[in-house]
Amino acid sequence: ILITVDFMKNLKNLILATLLPLIISCDFFESTEISEKKIESASKWSKDDQPPTYPECEALSLDAQVDCMSDILSSYITEYVSSSNLLANGDIDEEILLIIKIDKEGFFSLSELQNIKNIIEFLPDIENLLSDAVISLPQALPATKTNVGTLVETKFTLPIQIIASASK
Repeated sequence: ILITVDFMKNLKNLILATLLPLIISCDFFESTEISEKKIESASKWSKDDQPPTYPECEALSLDAQVDCMSDILSSYITEYVSSSNLLANGDIDEEILLIIKIDKEGFFSLSELQNIKNIIEFLPDIENLLSDAVISLPQALPATKTNVGTLVETKFTLPIQIIASASK
């Protein structure tokens, strides 16, 4: 029985001798804090990141996906505005910029309208109409930040040409 007790003592000491250096290793206490500069650099959009898209655009190159997505959105918004039978108070031929937000789930919202001041005078309801058009866009596949593999919110600018004649 004395041999067994010594063996157990030695085994316990051997285990402690093996595990203790691992537990108190310098690597165990090393800081994993990442600098703001590294976070900012990793967060910037790169050419390898996946932009938001629709399934019918997925097989295309990344640049072509952006064009495909823009074409689909322009088409949908143009159709939405045209079908509204909005009446203009004057002649308009202006380009506006829609800043569209696409959230992490692929849903759209209108973030901002630029170059709209001249148009509001002749089409007072245009802001609400464009906002409704953007909100009603079909859900897209959201953007992916590929270096971290996570879905991200994005914004992009969509130019829209507004052409209307005064209603008579």
